[in-house]
Amino acid sequence: MAQKKRLRWIDSARGFCMMAILLFHSEVYFTGEEIIPYNLYVCNSLITFFFISGYLFHNPRKPLSLRRKLLSVAKGILLPYFIFTTAIAVPKSLVHDDLSMLEAFKLIITGHASWFVATLAVAEVIMAFLLKLTKDRKTVMFATCALPYLAIAVAYHYTDNETLQNINVWCWQNALMVLIFMFIGLQCNSNGIIDRISGNKAIILLAVALAFLKVIVFKYGILLTLQPISITSFTILLVDGIIGALLILSICKRLPEMKLVEYTGKKSLYYYFICGGVPLVVSALMNKAGFLYNGNYFKVIVVFIAVYLTATAIVYAISKILKFPTL
Repeated sequence: MAQKKRLRWIDSARGFCMMAILLFHSEVYFTGEEIIPYNLYVCNSLITFFFISGYLFHNPRKPLSLRRKLLSVAKGILLPYFIFTTAIAVPKSLVHDDLSMLEAFKLIITGHASWFVATLAVAEVIMAFLLKLTKDRKTVMFATCALPYLAIAVAYHYTDNETLQNINVWCWQNALMVLIFMFIGLQCNSNGIIDRISGNKAIILLAVALAFLKVIVFKYGILLTLQPISITSFTILLVDGIIGALLILSICKRLPEMKLVEYTGKKSLYYYFICGGVPLVVSALMNKAGFLYNGNYFKVIVVFIAVYLTATAIVYAISKILKFPTL
């Protein structure tokens, strides 16, 4: 079977989003605090990954093969999840004094060792079954993807949050939340929406709309995250996430070829598994060598570059050994 041609701009979007996540972790581990607010860009980066997952979910002009899709999730997401999380379980338990090996493996089995990857896997499985059951009828699909988001919002508003979190095995609640982003991504593919909004005027309008939302977020102290227990406005999260993803993709559609960024996008799942460990180790080594923050943000950029290059070298080495399918 011929390999599906990759979309350069999609890989660029994933690459920039992964770099944003690495920057956030580099900043926090190096300085000990969050300097650029999480609400400004991190949640948008994460949502864009799910939006893209929907965009690439299947060719709208061809029937979906449920068997092929489930095998793709098993090989491309679940297998790497178990291999990577198991491999880092020992060093993680050594770094965190309050995390025993038993607890570390319990997190793996319940899907909490990497909430983002677990959410992606479960969401893709649910989406595959929904598409098959609804026969890809847009109105029915929209309802079956939007209603779970509303249900989670209502549940966390009227129910004990701690109880809900205790039953969030394999992050199924997070998966139900991101279905709506995946559905919109799928519709953008079938309707050619990204092509129509990649002009200057559309990009400016999206940027202004997103800036307006960010003003509201910071003015009222709204927390934007994909962890339902911490979300303070599900409505703002939904609108902010959609506009942010559309803006990122429309900009990347117009950018020239950037091989390193695109490589990061192709291997973004690998990067994600080490996006906490590498910044932690690099920051600790920098601090030990006397390279301290001292209020100079330029030093954060230096650490980020070191983290990014180190992570890229590790990902390159791993990808030569483990031949997992790329996202």
